[in-house]
Amino acid sequence: MPIQLRIIAIALAVLFFGYIIRLVRKDRAEIRHMLKWLILALMILFGAIFSNTASQLAHFLGIKTLTSLALFILVGALLTISLKYQMSLISAEKQIKNLIQEISLLKKEVYERNTEVKNQGRKNNE
Repeated sequence: MPIQLRIIAIALAVLFFGYIIRLVRKDRAEIRHMLKWLILALMILFGAIFSNTASQLAHFLGIKTLTSLALFILVGALLTISLKYQMSLISAEKQIKNLIQEISLLKKEVYERNTEVKNQGRKNNE
């Protein structure tokens, strides 16, 4: 891997790592959700620092370049993360639907009780 590319990869990994830490500190993200991104940043940093070892690993796996291996791993990781978030979104949508239905039933029950109380009040006044 050319030295210029290594320097860029290291700089971007450090910046990304710093940005993630900043998001957590400002309470804009939770550490449990950002852990995946921290691991990805560390993978990029590891690949840039130990590019010779990573290149040997790529060749051992039958991949010609380290860049192709990194791209393959990162795309796979991002697809997995995306799938996990999609599943949690579907679960949240189901929970929201159930809560809306429960609130609607409670509103109906409150309305019916209020109507009953008003009707009893009218009967008592007559």
